[in-house]
Amino acid sequence: MDQDIDRWFPYPGYRPHQREMLEAAAEIVRTGGHSVFMVDAPTGSGKTSILSALLAARNDQQIVVVLRTVSQVSIYLDEIKKIRQNTNKRPRVAYLVGKAKTCQLRDEMDSVYMGCDLLKIMTRQLLESKMREYMYLAGRSQDTVYDPSKDESLLELIMDEREGERSCCPYYLLSKEAYLLDGEIKFRSSRKAQEVGRAIGDNIIYLDELDEHCGDMCPYEAMALSAEDADVVILNYNHVFDDTYRDAMYNWLGLDPEKTILLIDEAHNLGDTVRAVNSDVLSQFSVKKAIKEVESSRMKARKAGLNKSLAVAEQILPRIMKFMEKMNEKGTSSEEWFDPHMFSDFVFGESLVREDDRMVAELMNLGDVIARQKESGSESSEMHLQKVGDFLFMLNFAKNDEAYVPLKYTDKRQVGGNTYTSTTLEIRNLDPSLQIESVVGQHHATIMISGTFSPPEAYELYYFAKNGRATIITLPNQFPPENRLVLTASRATTQSSLRDDRDNVTEIQQHLESFIAGVPGNVVVYFTSYNLLNQYMDICTTVAKAAGKQIYLEPRDSKEVSSVLARFFQAGLKSATKPGVLLAVAGGKMSEGIDYRGEALKGAMVVGLPLTAYTEIQKTVNEYYKSKYGNKQGMFIAYTLPAMNRALQALGRVHRAADEDGVLVLCDFRFASKGGMGVREYLPDWMDREMKVCSGRESAQLIADWVKHHKRAEVPLETKGLLNVETDNNEVQEPILQTGKIKKTRLLNILAKIARSKERFYLGTINNQLKKEDRLDSTQLKEMFTDEDFSRLGLKACYVHSIGEVEVKRIRKNDK
Repeated sequence: MDQDIDRWFPYPGYRPHQREMLEAAAEIVRTGGHSVFMVDAPTGSGKTSILSALLAARNDQQIVVVLRTVSQVSIYLDEIKKIRQNTNKRPRVAYLVGKAKTCQLRDEMDSVYMGCDLLKIMTRQLLESKMREYMYLAGRSQDTVYDPSKDESLLELIMDEREGERSCCPYYLLSKEAYLLDGEIKFRSSRKAQEVGRAIGDNIIYLDELDEHCGDMCPYEAMALSAEDADVVILNYNHVFDDTYRDAMYNWLGLDPEKTILLIDEAHNLGDTVRAVNSDVLSQFSVKKAIKEVESSRMKARKAGLNKSLAVAEQILPRIMKFMEKMNEKGTSSEEWFDPHMFSDFVFGESLVREDDRMVAELMNLGDVIARQKESGSESSEMHLQKVGDFLFMLNFAKNDEAYVPLKYTDKRQVGGNTYTSTTLEIRNLDPSLQIESVVGQHHATIMISGTFSPPEAYELYYFAKNGRATIITLPNQFPPENRLVLTASRATTQSSLRDDRDNVTEIQQHLESFIAGVPGNVVVYFTSYNLLNQYMDICTTVAKAAGKQIYLEPRDSKEVSSVLARFFQAGLKSATKPGVLLAVAGGKMSEGIDYRGEALKGAMVVGLPLTAYTEIQKTVNEYYKSKYGNKQGMFIAYTLPAMNRALQALGRVHRAADEDGVLVLCDFRFASKGGMGVREYLPDWMDREMKVCSGRESAQLIADWVKHHKRAEVPLETKGLLNVETDNNEVQEPILQTGKIKKTRLLNILAKIARSKERFYLGTINNQLKKEDRLDSTQLKEMFTDEDFSRLGLKACYVHSIGEVEVKRIRKNDK
């Protein structure tokens, strides 16, 4: 294995401190022994290139990249594509994302997971039936194999099936074949599926290309096959940190934890994810469904000799329902603690001799039997009785471990003229450290990267329950300070005691007016809650209207986010007549994981320190961590650290590239103060150093001066290979750019000059005479320029998927 990082690094040069970061990551891999490396590096540090260091340093280990969202998959596919194109290395990559994104029949199902499970059961039954027919006709032998792709009568039958009438999944069917092993019918991947899986590993296949590439094969099965020989496998947080998922997923993909390196991206989110994984929720709907499952399976259960299990279910389930109905009568919508011991007394009975554990085991056993019966009867595998059993099992943790808190809350819904109430019970995990250490301790090495691990030592304590467990590196902000203005309020605050104070409200209004009216282009204001947003809605609307801007609101419904963002991004174009003001909530749907690149965002403001509401439940969380780490550290981890992360993530939306500029405002004096209620000492060094503390009136002048006098620092673009121009006539021009660095404006001017003599041309080349390593990849060009960059010079550019190039042409009057 070539362990020279430079040979794997796909760029012409390193950014400041990047080589140091990559070498430290490589050393962690060489050391192994379940070691941990935590990287706190702002946007622009080149964190994703850690992948090249891991590939260089590993021996026979596979790398599992752990992501929070599907949108991040393409980032790592791009990185591996660059390694392939710009080095002589060809790492293989596979990824698994949810079936909602990959299932070929997803548009036919209300619930993709339930529908997929049911169709898989039906498909296996069909395969087994056809195998028996085949053996009857062809004779029975140990080498008998039934390949459904060769059964023309079957193919003709299933291909004519319509939506809602399917007897199987045709894609899953053609991904499998049946064979005999020790006289039993078994299933395995078909030869065609294996070929498709290998082809995926040989290429870089993006998610939107997966359906076309897989053809009549199941994409999920094909991706799993490609993972067997992959150097890099991309999974989501739940795949790795949920024990049930991980064991099944690793067995399926052939991953050995001891021979696996974890690379966890956006690792500041890991704690919340692991806490959610280790929590359990039981809805009133599931209890009702569980009662029906028992009623419909009563006769079969008795025939199977499960009289005891049946009696337990018939005793416990109505008692749980009665408990929930009592909660409905109280009708509280806020989260409240409930006594797990009293709940157990109510459900299991108050006799002196109790066998709660045995009764839960009987319930779970009955659930397993009913699940198998459902499977054999081609019914959905979703089992509500198992959900009840899992919840009661988790209840034991709430009785004996302070890290688990039992909660109850009631929802009210209006349907027609009627009001329906429904209670939900939850066992919520407060502490992710035990699970994180358990998972990390099984893997060869773990690298955690984040742009907002601030302060990293606090995250280390939160994740591992001790300091000194990880090697930590913190990189400075690589973006030019000239491209940003950082302001913090000297007096304004959203503290509850001053929230409605007249002078304080005026101060916040002045900061809002200075920011919305003073910053040209699109801006976003993040509030600590929807209530606070509503409190300042009128002033924001008035100021925006006076400044010629349009208000956009974060929608309550997640389905509406994409349409709101599309309109907001459109408003950010310089050709637009009305820039936008987006009003959102810190930690909400629009504060993280969205790329506001280019002119889409010129400023972000956080109004208040976004602390969690100080409810009785939050007090319980605070007390747990205070008892574990002491008052100061415990309170910080439980209460302040999540708020700091929400604020930093919100501000981080503005500067996504080195040449972007904008204004950042923290509208709460606690960000400017140290000690006591202040949090300034926990901010990143660059923010603490550049911060200007001001009043609402002073902020207006500071913003005006910065907008008028600042000059955007232009960062040279790093390019590798040759930039070629190709016309419609396939006439390749002389290379216009050699390997090296060039300023964006110079390169754009070169393109504009060419466009004056050519109606249209392509960046890159489709001429086979040039080697791949001599091309400037079209994906690099998409990263370098925004639509706004081109339009300033009268150009229009778009990515042409069919030829894999970027097309540039002059904008005519009728194109505008």
